[in-house]
Amino acid sequence: MLDLADLASLPALGLLVPPANPTVEPEMARLIPTGARLFATRLPVMPDTTLEERNRAYIASYEPALKSFGTLKLAAATVALTGPSYRLKAHEDDALSARLSEGAGFPVMTASGAIRAALNALGARRICLFSPYPAWLTDEAAGYWAGSGQEVAQIVKVSETFRAYELTTAEVEEALSQVRTDGIDAIVMSGTGMITLPALAARGEGVPLLSSNICCAWWLMKTTGVKPGELFRHAAPQLAATLG
Repeated sequence: MLDLADLASLPALGLLVPPANPTVEPEMARLIPTGARLFATRLPVMPDTTLEERNRAYIASYEPALKSFGTLKLAAATVALTGPSYRLKAHEDDALSARLSEGAGFPVMTASGAIRAALNALGARRICLFSPYPAWLTDEAAGYWAGSGQEVAQIVKVSETFRAYELTTAEVEEALSQVRTDGIDAIVMSGTGMITLPALAARGEGVPLLSSNICCAWWLMKTTGVKPGELFRHAAPQLAATLG
């Protein structure tokens, strides 16, 4: 068991989280339970704005959010939301992460970039997009993945409106039952606010279920050398195998 006196020596990992997102920190704390310290900062509240307006405005807030950690020495950080990146091309998303990393002085990755890295690590090209988004954002997401070199073989929508923060495990599991797994390499469960861990833990082996939070946790552990815990190994066995 880790001596509590050793806590200060563990790598500090940062999370940039949308203000009302109820899922990122609880899932991350379970996915990376030991071997690191997790710290979160919230992106700004934008009253009287639509989801589309916020998605277009959030990117400008990433750098100030990273600066809000002050002198805390982070080893790496993820931007724990996907929507804003979906209107970018993959190379623009990569340039954004590179710019944030240079400004922060440590590696920073968007959630969409972490998912792409996970897909590449698994050699997954043919995907099912599992979307909790309204139609316009689902379309943006599908375009992003197709432009990133993946074949979007199927789209399964959990809801016709943005309810990611309110979805229950039963709703997620019911939507997962609609996925046709024949001929696909992975299921991309987009959206850091959608609770996914109970459904992932219940399924275990099979076609990889790559939730946004699973991929962010994987990227953080891979970048900093943190070993995956039991829950991560059970929920994402194929990704866990790439971490040693």
